Amino acid sequence: MKQFTNFDLAQWLEHIQAQHWRTIEMKLDRITAVWQKLGQPQAPFIITVAGTNGKGSCVAMLESVLRAAGKTTGSYTSPHLVRYNERICIDGVEASDTQIIGAFCEIEAARGDVPLTYFEYSTLCALVVFHHAGVEVCLMETGMGGRLDAVNMLDNNIALVTSVGLDHEQWLGDTREKIAVEKAGVFKQDGLAVCAEPMPPSGIADGANRVNATLLQIGSDFEMTSEKQYGLYHYVSDHDLMSPEWRSIAGISTSLSGAHQSRNVAGVITVLGLTATQTGVTPDHLVQGLTQSKLTARCEVIARRPLTILDVAHNADSAKELGVFLRANQSGGETYAVFGVLEDKVLEPIVLEVSGQIDQWYLASLEGERGQTAKTLRSKLLKFLPEAKVSIYSSPADAFQAANAHCQPEDRLLAFGSFFTVGDILSYLERPEH
Repeated sequence: MKQFTNFDLAQWLEHIQAQHWRTIEMKLDRITAVWQKLGQPQAPFIITVAGTNGKGSCVAMLESVLRAAGKTTGSYTSPHLVRYNERICIDGVEASDTQIIGAFCEIEAARGDVPLTYFEYSTLCALVVFHHAGVEVCLMETGMGGRLDAVNMLDNNIALVTSVGLDHEQWLGDTREKIAVEKAGVFKQDGLAVCAEPMPPSGIADGANRVNATLLQIGSDFEMTSEKQYGLYHYVSDHDLMSPEWRSIAGISTSLSGAHQSRNVAGVITVLGLTATQTGVTPDHLVQGLTQSKLTARCEVIARRPLTILDVAHNADSAKELGVFLRANQSGGETYAVFGVLEDKVLEPIVLEVSGQIDQWYLASLEGERGQTAKTLRSKLLKFLPEAKVSIYSSPADAFQAANAHCQPEDRLLAFGSFFTVGDILSYLERPEH
C-alpha cells in the first residue's frame, strides 16, 4: 500500500483502469468477495435503478424528494461527464477527492490479487464513501443491464426498471426480450419492484414471478395523465400497497425537460409511495423535491440565442425522445448538430430519429477502447443520409466551437451522443475564458 499513499485522484483512476484486462467483465463473484472483505458496507435502505434510459433522471428525482424529507442520501451513477466525483454524491454534493482516495485505499488493501474492473472499483468506492458518511438511503444506478451488474450484489429494498430498449446488445442480447431478462435481474426474492416501461417484454413480469417479487407496472397498476392547460401531471394508482394519500396526486411538475419524463416521474412516485412507511416521505415532500431536481444534459437548454441544447442520447429510444423535444422546441433558423458516439453503437436508428431536424452535422472523434474517429462516423452516416452536410473534427469541443461560430442568434445548436461527447463540451465551457 505504501506506493499508493501519495497518489492523487488522477493517478488512482489510471491505476484502477489497469487492474483488469477487460474494460467490461460482467460477473459478481470478484466484487462480492472484495465487498465481503471490506465488511459489507452498505446503507440501511437501498433503491436500485435499472433501465436502458431514464436511470439518471429517476435517481436525480428520488434523491431530491428524499432530501426534501430530511433523509441523508447517497447516489451512485455512471458514467460521469466531466469529473469522476460526479458518480458519488452525498446529499446532492459530489464526494471529495479525499473521500474517494480514502475509499480506494481501503479497497486496495482488501482486494489482494483479485482483479477488479473500473466499474467494480467505482461501485465499491461508492459503498465505502456512503458508509463513512452515514448515508440513510442509497440510490444505486446500474451501469449496464442488471442481473450481472456490479450493483446487483446488493439486496435492495425496492427496484425500479425505467425502460427496456436496445442498447449494449453485444453484452445484454439483441432483442428487447433478452434485455428485459437482464434488467429484471435486479428484482429480489419476495421484494418490491416497479416498471415504468409502458409496453415491457414478458421478461419483466417473468423476472418478478421467478423471485416472487411484487411488481407494479405502469399502465395497469399506476399511470400519469397530463393536465395540458397548466403543463402539470396527475398521478393515479389503485394498487392495494399504495396508501390513500399516494393513490391520487394532482398538480405534479418536474424541473427536468422532455415529455418522456412523465413516465419517469410516475415510476419515482410509485417507488416513494411503496416505501413511504420506511422513509417518511409524504406527497408534500414529493411536490417540493420534483421541482428542485436537477440533472445535466438531458434535453437541457443552456442558452437561448442561439438555442443551445445538450443531451446524452446515444441509443434509438433516447434519440426518439430527443426528436420529440426538438420538434417541440423549434428555432427560426438552421440547426447545427455536434455528434459523436462510441463505435459499438447501432448508428442508423439514432441518427434517423433526429435527422429531419438537423441541417448540418459536426461529427467528433472519440478516444478510448470503444471510441471511433469522426472520419469513420462520417462514412457510416453518409450510407443512410447521403445528402447530409457533414464536417469532421478531432474532438467534441473543436466541433462545438466550429458549430457555434457558424450560429446566428435565431439558429439552434444541438450537442448530443455519448457522455464523452457532451462531457468534453462541458469541460470546454467550464474553462475560465468561457
